[in-house]
Amino acid sequence: MKNKKHIIHCIAALGCASVISTNAFAFGGYERITDRGVRVTAQDAIYGDIGDWTQLAIPISAAIYSAMISDWEGLKQLGFTAGSTVVTTEVLKRTVEADRPYQLDGSEGVSFPSGHTSFAFAGATYWQRRYGWAIGIPMYAAASFVGYSRVRVKMHNWADVIGGAVVGIGFGYLFTDRYNVSVQPTDGGAMLRLNTKF
Repeated sequence: MKNKKHIIHCIAALGCASVISTNAFAFGGYERITDRGVRVTAQDAIYGDIGDWTQLAIPISAAIYSAMISDWEGLKQLGFTAGSTVVTTEVLKRTVEADRPYQLDGSEGVSFPSGHTSFAFAGATYWQRRYGWAIGIPMYAAASFVGYSRVRVKMHNWADVIGGAVVGIGFGYLFTDRYNVSVQPTDGGAMLRLNTKF
């Protein structure tokens, strides 16, 4: 029962977070044009839209859930995970200078690693490391979809996506520990103990 309640809270947090996003696509008839001027089919653009929402929804839902259960140590760990992921991703983009698929003439090559993918996997790894595999597996599946969507809309190559996943997972494992709560009876009632390593 406790596990079901935990999962229901996680799904509710994910739903709340999904409204916080921006749409990176503009309509163009039966096709769409991405914000970088690349034409994709309407179906591919839908994948891109969902990927845009999901890459934000995963870590934001984690923050919402951690706040809901007053896991302030977890929020700190999520902040370190997400912040390190974003900074490292941006440094690598400017250092590697890999061209995107269908790179526009004169534009800067900032394809490796995929920022959408690294951010999504950072959030998914936080979910898994902090709250377990029951929620981690669907979050990793959602993060994998984000990576797939970036290739589908011609924003990244598979190497960019894999690189982004490695960055996000790496910082998730570096900064996030298991959330453990135990209740111990005492003479005057009970003592709640939170066990974390950081």
